[in-house]
Amino acid sequence: MGLAALERFTMISAGLLFLSTSFLGATTAPAATATPTNEVCVIVGAMGDDSFTEGFTAAAKTWQDNCAKAGAHCTVIGLDDEKDADPEKNTLDYDKFHDWITALQPNSPIPVWIIYIGHGTFDGKDARMNFRGVDVSATELGTWLKPLTRPLVFVDGGSASSPFINALSAPNRIIITATQSGKEVDYARLGEKFAEAITNPKAYLDQDGQVSVLEAFVTAEHEVQDFYTENNRMATEHALIDDNGDKRGTPAAWFQGLRLIRRPQGNVQPDGEFSRNLALIQSPEEKALTPDQLSQRLKLERDLENLRQQKDSMDEDEYYAALEKIVRQLQPIYVKPAAKS
Repeated sequence: MGLAALERFTMISAGLLFLSTSFLGATTAPAATATPTNEVCVIVGAMGDDSFTEGFTAAAKTWQDNCAKAGAHCTVIGLDDEKDADPEKNTLDYDKFHDWITALQPNSPIPVWIIYIGHGTFDGKDARMNFRGVDVSATELGTWLKPLTRPLVFVDGGSASSPFINALSAPNRIIITATQSGKEVDYARLGEKFAEAITNPKAYLDQDGQVSVLEAFVTAEHEVQDFYTENNRMATEHALIDDNGDKRGTPAAWFQGLRLIRRPQGNVQPDGEFSRNLALIQSPEEKALTPDQLSQRLKLERDLENLRQQKDSMDEDEYYAALEKIVRQLQPIYVKPAAKS
């Protein structure tokens, strides 16, 4: 490394360290705006059997409680008593969900969360969330969500859910499915475990004061697999997460804590960076950011990780110049100017 590059590296490294310690410490001044709001839709599918009623209902209630703590707006579909004359042609839940998506502002910086608690099916071509009455397919939902460019978290805790990754994966999105194949059709437990994990202190894997989507995913899937092990049963679900828009998905087993211990082959960006930086219930430091600042920080953090992945193939000076540019953009987000006395 040349002298100029060494000096720049020292400056940038110090800047990164300062930014991280400032953000995690108490030096960040509160923002004048209110806490960013998440827009959350929780869908409870057709129970199918009375034995699922308690678990599905409890998971939905947990999401309502979580959203209340987060200051998020929460819409629940599927637990009311509304019924159509013909159960098989009932479109009440289908229409409510479609109307909720249609009403969203497409390019808002505020994250959207869609949580499905229920059963799923796969006919060899398309996967479906089993609503009361008319179902919603992965292809259909992909069409509905196509106009949205804002941050999106989609969690399908049902069986046969993995085809939703291929249908929904895109930049600025986190897609989580309970299964790694449409052929895993048995009852899946991830949806209920994820509802608990999103605020569980056990999921503070990086000790930053908030549970990220990635932390909740890893924690919930470990609890699911522990269930099968403890009950001496063969696991019939294996969860995936996709947050880089490549439609591939990464198993939770590839993570040790938040660190990837296996990486995809070839020149493929690994999953985990976006979901590592997004949380439902935010730390005090995170709450100090406006929605625009939070959105910009998530983008810059992803840019930083992408740059690190390309380091070995870049010219040294080119790499550190690009690194410096990102750090300088991050600085005013992480570090607020000192108040004038």
